[in-house]
This record gives sequence, structure tokens and C-alpha cells, in this order.
Amino acid sequence: MKLMIMAILLASLTSMCGTERDLETEHTEVIHEEHPQELALNGTERWKADEPTNRHMAQLQGMVQEFNAQAEHTSAGAYNDLGQAMKAEMQQLFKDCRMKGPDHDMLHVYLMPLVEDVNLLAGNDEHQSEEAFARVSARLKEYNQYFE
Repeated sequence: MKLMIMAILLASLTSMCGTERDLETEHTEVIHEEHPQELALNGTERWKADEPTNRHMAQLQGMVQEFNAQAEHTSAGAYNDLGQAMKAEMQQLFKDCRMKGPDHDMLHVYLMPLVEDVNLLAGNDEHQSEEAFARVSARLKEYNQYFE
């Protein structure tokens, strides 16, 4: 009799755990679907970024300014070198970022096109790199309009 009661109790606990996990999965999916997909201000205010994120973004902006100042920056190799350096800086940004919540979500909306273009910049196609560099430059100029 005790064995039967324990089996029923164990079965009910197992089924409850499965239900909770499914609700958690559904909640995560709903939250993911509600993340903003377009870069926008926080109402009329800029989003709050943490110090490491601002520091790394300033580094990326400085890399673009330095690249623009160099006369020989139009080769595929030069774009590739810049792209590799920017990828390393962005990896460090992701490692150091401690942001959470809506500010963090909007940072990801901002960063995703930048990541794609930095990857193109690090490639070997000079034409694609040139176009990606123009988009990277424009995107980095927007950072201070949306984040503080």
C-alpha cells in the first residue's frame, strides 16, 4: 500500500514539474516575441548603458575615426584588419556588458546589424567591405543618439 502511494506521489510530482517547465518555456517565448525589433528611444529619453558598454562603443567609434584618417584604408586587407579588430572589441563588449532589462534588449536591437556588418568588414570582398564600412560608420554615429 505504501509503495502504491509513493508511486502516485512521484507520478504527480513528475507531471507538475513538466507543466512548470512548459509554462516557463512559453513565458520565455512570449518575452522573446515582445522584444523590440526596431531601434527607438525610450519614450523621449535615451536608453541607459553601463560603463563597459559605453567604453567599448567609444573604442569602436575611435577605430572608425582612425581608419578614416589613414590614406591607405581602401584595400581589402585594411578592411579585413579593421573588421578583425572590431570583432575582438565587440567580443569584449559582450563579455563585459552587465546590462539587463529593456535597456539591454534595445542594445541588442542596436548591435545586431552592427555585428553583421563587422563580420562582412572582416571578410575578403573589398566591395562588400567598403559597403559594410559605410554602414558601420553610420551605425556607430547613432549610438549616442539612443544610449547614454
